[in-house]
Amino acid sequence: MKKIISAFLFIIIPFFAVSQENVGFTKEIGDKAYSESRYNDAIDIYEAVIAEQGASLPLYYNLGNAYYRSNQLGKAILNYERALGIDAFDEDTRANLEFVQEKIVDNVPMDEIPFYKEWGNSLISLLSKDAWAVVGIVAFVVMLLTLFFYLFRNNTRKISLTLVIISFAITVISNISAYNLGNSGSELPEGIILDEMVVVKSSPDSSGTELTKIHEGLKVIIIDDALSDWVKIEANNGNRVVGWVKTKSLERI
Repeated sequence: MKKIISAFLFIIIPFFAVSQENVGFTKEIGDKAYSESRYNDAIDIYEAVIAEQGASLPLYYNLGNAYYRSNQLGKAILNYERALGIDAFDEDTRANLEFVQEKIVDNVPMDEIPFYKEWGNSLISLLSKDAWAVVGIVAFVVMLLTLFFYLFRNNTRKISLTLVIISFAITVISNISAYNLGNSGSELPEGIILDEMVVVKSSPDSSGTELTKIHEGLKVIIIDDALSDWVKIEANNGNRVVGWVKTKSLERI
Protein backbone atom coordinates (compact mmCIF):
# COMPACT_ATOMS: atom_id res chain seq x y z
CA MET A 1 0.00 0.00 0.00
CA LYS A 2 2.83 2.40 0.87
CA LYS A 3 4.41 1.73 -2.51
CA ILE A 4 1.15 2.59 -4.28
CA ILE A 5 0.82 5.84 -2.33
CA SER A 6 4.46 6.73 -3.00
CA ALA A 7 4.03 6.07 -6.72
CA PHE A 8 0.88 8.19 -6.78
CA LEU A 9 2.63 11.08 -5.04
CA PHE A 10 5.60 10.74 -7.36
CA ILE A 11 3.27 11.19 -10.34
CA ILE A 12 1.02 13.92 -8.95
CA ILE A 13 3.56 16.19 -7.21
CA PRO A 14 5.29 17.42 -10.40
CA PHE A 15 1.93 18.41 -11.88
CA PHE A 16 0.99 20.18 -8.69
CA ALA A 17 4.30 22.02 -8.70
CA VAL A 18 3.81 23.16 -12.29
CA SER A 19 0.29 24.33 -11.44
CA GLN A 20 1.54 26.29 -8.46
CA GLU A 21 4.30 27.77 -10.56
CA ASN A 22 1.87 28.90 -13.28
CA VAL A 23 -0.31 30.73 -10.78
CA GLY A 24 2.55 33.15 -10.17
CA PHE A 25 2.83 34.24 -13.80
CA THR A 26 2.41 37.96 -14.44
CA LYS A 27 2.95 40.29 -17.36
CA GLU A 28 6.04 41.65 -15.61
CA ILE A 29 7.61 38.18 -15.51
CA GLY A 30 6.87 37.79 -19.20
CA ASP A 31 8.40 41.21 -19.91
CA LYS A 32 11.54 40.19 -18.02
CA ALA A 33 11.85 37.00 -20.06
CA TYR A 34 11.39 39.03 -23.25
CA SER A 35 14.03 41.58 -22.22
CA GLU A 36 16.43 38.67 -21.62
CA SER A 37 15.72 37.36 -25.16
CA ARG A 38 13.96 34.27 -23.79
CA TYR A 39 11.18 34.69 -26.30
CA ASN A 40 9.68 31.20 -26.04
CA ASP A 41 9.48 31.57 -22.26
CA ALA A 42 7.87 34.98 -22.71
CA ILE A 43 5.30 33.46 -25.08
CA ASP A 44 4.39 30.75 -22.56
CA ILE A 45 4.06 33.30 -19.77
CA TYR A 46 1.95 35.78 -21.76
CA GLU A 47 -0.32 32.96 -22.97
CA ALA A 48 -0.74 31.73 -19.38
CA VAL A 49 -1.55 35.22 -18.09
CA ILE A 50 -4.16 35.72 -20.84
CA ALA A 51 -5.72 32.32 -20.09
CA GLU A 52 -5.83 32.91 -16.32
CA GLN A 53 -6.40 36.65 -15.99
CA GLY A 54 -7.93 37.72 -19.30
CA ALA A 55 -6.67 39.57 -22.35
CA SER A 56 -5.53 43.16 -22.67
CA LEU A 57 -3.98 45.26 -25.41
CA PRO A 58 -0.48 45.29 -23.81
CA LEU A 59 -0.53 41.50 -23.40
CA TYR A 60 -1.53 40.83 -27.01
CA TYR A 61 0.94 43.47 -28.21
CA ASN A 62 3.84 41.98 -26.24
CA LEU A 63 2.82 38.45 -27.23
CA GLY A 64 2.88 39.52 -30.87
CA ASN A 65 6.37 40.94 -30.38
CA ALA A 66 7.57 37.71 -28.76
CA TYR A 67 6.16 35.61 -31.60
CA TYR A 68 7.83 37.88 -34.13
CA ARG A 69 11.17 37.53 -32.35
CA SER A 70 10.76 33.75 -32.44
CA ASN A 71 10.10 33.98 -36.20
CA GLN A 72 6.45 32.90 -35.98
CA LEU A 73 5.03 35.59 -38.23
CA GLY A 74 1.52 34.15 -38.43
CA LYS A 75 1.15 34.09 -34.66
CA ALA A 76 2.65 37.58 -34.42
CA ILE A 77 0.07 38.95 -36.88
CA LEU A 78 -2.71 37.06 -35.09
CA ASN A 79 -1.93 38.72 -31.77
CA TYR A 80 -1.45 42.19 -33.26
CA GLU A 81 -4.89 41.78 -34.84
CA ARG A 82 -6.33 40.73 -31.48
CA ALA A 83 -4.74 43.80 -29.90
CA LEU A 84 -6.37 46.00 -32.55
CA GLY A 85 -9.66 44.30 -31.72
CA ILE A 86 -9.37 45.98 -28.32
CA ASP A 87 -8.13 49.32 -29.66
CA ALA A 88 -8.28 49.62 -33.44
CA PHE A 89 -6.28 52.86 -33.42
CA ASP A 90 -3.30 51.96 -31.26
CA GLU A 91 -0.41 53.40 -33.25
CA ASP A 92 2.31 51.06 -31.96
CA THR A 93 0.29 47.95 -32.75
CA ARG A 94 -0.65 49.16 -36.22
CA ALA A 95 2.97 50.08 -36.97
CA ASN A 96 4.23 46.65 -35.87
CA LEU A 97 1.49 44.88 -37.81
CA GLU A 98 2.35 46.76 -40.99
CA PHE A 99 6.05 46.00 -40.45
CA VAL A 100 5.45 42.24 -40.06
CA GLN A 101 2.99 42.12 -42.96
CA GLU A 102 5.73 43.42 -45.25
CA LYS A 103 7.67 40.23 -44.51
CA ILE A 104 4.99 37.69 -45.42
CA VAL A 105 4.60 36.12 -48.87
CA ASP A 106 1.03 37.33 -49.44
CA ASN A 107 1.67 40.94 -48.54
CA VAL A 108 -1.62 42.81 -48.81
CA PRO A 109 -1.25 46.39 -47.47
CA MET A 110 -3.59 47.48 -44.70
CA ASP A 111 -6.44 49.73 -45.76
CA GLU A 112 -5.90 53.38 -44.93
CA ILE A 113 -8.57 54.73 -42.58
CA PRO A 114 -9.83 58.23 -43.51
CA PHE A 115 -9.36 60.74 -40.70
CA TYR A 116 -13.10 61.40 -40.36
CA LYS A 117 -13.84 57.68 -40.02
CA GLU A 118 -11.01 57.28 -37.52
CA TRP A 119 -12.39 60.17 -35.48
CA GLY A 120 -15.91 58.72 -35.63
CA ASN A 121 -14.78 55.25 -34.59
CA SER A 122 -12.80 56.71 -31.71
CA LEU A 123 -15.91 58.56 -30.53
CA ILE A 124 -18.10 55.46 -30.81
CA SER A 125 -15.62 53.32 -28.87
CA LEU A 126 -15.75 55.66 -25.86
CA LEU A 127 -18.92 53.95 -24.56
CA SER A 128 -20.69 50.61 -24.81
CA LYS A 129 -23.87 50.06 -26.82
CA ASP A 130 -26.03 50.17 -23.67
CA ALA A 131 -24.30 53.31 -22.41
CA TRP A 132 -24.90 55.09 -25.72
CA ALA A 133 -28.56 54.04 -25.55
CA VAL A 134 -28.90 55.60 -22.09
CA VAL A 135 -27.20 58.80 -23.26
CA GLY A 136 -29.60 58.92 -26.22
CA ILE A 137 -32.66 58.56 -24.00
CA VAL A 138 -31.48 61.23 -21.55
CA ALA A 139 -30.61 63.60 -24.41
CA PHE A 140 -34.05 63.03 -25.98
CA VAL A 141 -35.81 63.84 -22.69
CA VAL A 142 -33.68 66.97 -22.29
CA MET A 143 -34.56 67.96 -25.86
CA LEU A 144 -38.30 67.65 -25.14
CA LEU A 145 -38.03 69.69 -21.94
CA THR A 146 -36.00 72.45 -23.54
CA LEU A 147 -38.35 72.46 -26.53
CA PHE A 148 -41.22 73.07 -24.11
CA PHE A 149 -39.38 76.04 -22.57
CA TYR A 150 -38.57 77.35 -26.05
CA LEU A 151 -42.23 77.27 -27.10
CA PHE A 152 -43.88 78.51 -23.91
CA ARG A 153 -41.29 80.57 -22.00
CA ASN A 154 -40.30 83.59 -24.01
CA ASN A 155 -37.72 84.78 -21.51
CA THR A 156 -35.60 81.64 -21.99
CA ARG A 157 -36.04 81.11 -25.74
CA LYS A 158 -32.45 81.85 -26.71
CA ILE A 159 -30.80 79.44 -24.27
CA SER A 160 -33.59 76.89 -24.79
CA LEU A 161 -33.00 76.87 -28.54
CA THR A 162 -29.30 76.27 -27.99
CA LEU A 163 -30.03 73.36 -25.64
CA VAL A 164 -32.57 71.91 -28.08
CA ILE A 165 -29.97 71.87 -30.87
CA ILE A 166 -27.27 70.37 -28.63
CA SER A 167 -29.53 67.70 -27.14
CA PHE A 168 -30.88 66.82 -30.60
CA ALA A 169 -27.31 66.38 -31.91
CA ILE A 170 -26.40 64.20 -28.91
CA THR A 171 -29.55 62.11 -29.45
CA VAL A 172 -28.65 61.48 -33.09
CA ILE A 173 -25.01 60.68 -32.33
CA SER A 174 -25.98 58.33 -29.49
CA ASN A 175 -28.45 56.40 -31.61
CA ILE A 176 -25.99 56.06 -34.50
CA SER A 177 -23.25 54.91 -32.10
CA ALA A 178 -25.51 52.36 -30.38
CA TYR A 179 -26.66 51.05 -33.77
CA ASN A 180 -23.10 50.68 -35.10
CA LEU A 181 -21.94 48.89 -31.95
CA GLY A 182 -24.97 46.63 -32.04
CA ASN A 183 -24.26 45.59 -35.62
CA SER A 184 -20.46 45.29 -35.33
CA GLY A 185 -20.75 41.66 -34.22
CA SER A 186 -22.77 40.71 -37.30
CA GLU A 187 -19.73 40.78 -39.58
CA LEU A 188 -18.16 37.49 -40.60
CA PRO A 189 -15.27 36.39 -38.37
CA GLU A 190 -11.68 36.55 -39.59
CA GLY A 191 -8.69 34.30 -39.12
CA ILE A 192 -4.95 34.21 -39.74
CA ILE A 193 -3.21 31.49 -41.74
CA LEU A 194 -0.58 29.86 -39.51
CA ASP A 195 0.88 27.18 -41.80
CA GLU A 196 3.78 28.13 -44.05
CA MET A 197 1.76 27.27 -47.18
CA VAL A 198 -1.89 26.25 -47.56
CA VAL A 199 -3.73 24.98 -50.64
CA VAL A 200 -7.22 26.41 -51.11
CA LYS A 201 -9.59 23.73 -52.47
CA SER A 202 -12.85 24.05 -54.39
CA SER A 203 -14.57 21.60 -52.03
CA PRO A 204 -14.01 20.38 -48.45
CA ASP A 205 -11.98 17.30 -49.33
CA SER A 206 -8.45 16.52 -50.46
CA SER A 207 -9.58 15.58 -53.96
CA GLY A 208 -11.07 19.03 -54.61
CA THR A 209 -9.64 21.25 -57.32
CA GLU A 210 -6.71 23.43 -56.24
CA LEU A 211 -7.79 27.06 -56.55
CA THR A 212 -4.68 28.81 -55.25
CA LYS A 213 -1.99 28.71 -52.60
CA ILE A 214 -1.91 31.08 -49.63
CA HIS A 215 0.77 31.54 -47.01
CA GLU A 216 1.48 32.17 -43.36
CA GLY A 217 0.24 35.46 -41.97
CA LEU A 218 -2.54 36.12 -44.49
CA LYS A 219 -5.80 37.35 -42.97
CA VAL A 220 -8.89 35.59 -44.34
CA ILE A 221 -12.65 35.89 -43.87
CA ILE A 222 -14.28 32.79 -42.38
CA ILE A 223 -17.49 32.06 -44.30
CA ASP A 224 -18.40 28.59 -42.99
CA ASP A 225 -16.79 26.63 -40.16
CA ALA A 226 -19.56 24.12 -39.52
CA LEU A 227 -17.36 21.18 -40.55
CA SER A 228 -14.79 19.90 -38.09
CA ASP A 229 -11.85 19.41 -40.50
CA TRP A 230 -12.51 22.06 -43.16
CA VAL A 231 -13.41 25.73 -43.16
CA LYS A 232 -14.67 27.85 -46.05
CA ILE A 233 -12.80 31.11 -46.44
CA GLU A 234 -12.48 34.17 -48.60
CA ALA A 235 -8.84 35.09 -49.15
CA ASN A 236 -7.03 37.87 -50.95
CA ASN A 237 -3.43 37.16 -51.86
CA GLY A 238 -3.54 39.68 -54.68
CA ASN A 239 -6.53 37.87 -56.19
CA ARG A 240 -9.73 37.24 -54.27
CA VAL A 241 -10.72 33.58 -53.97
CA VAL A 242 -13.38 31.63 -52.07
CA GLY A 243 -12.61 28.04 -51.15
CA TRP A 244 -11.86 25.49 -48.47
CA VAL A 245 -8.79 24.95 -46.27
CA LYS A 246 -7.99 22.63 -43.41
CA THR A 247 -9.30 23.97 -40.09
CA LYS A 248 -5.95 23.41 -38.41
CA SER A 249 -4.28 25.73 -40.95
CA LEU A 250 -5.68 28.89 -39.40
CA GLU A 251 -6.76 30.44 -36.11
CA ARG A 252 -9.67 32.77 -35.58
CA ILE A 253 -8.75 36.33 -34.52
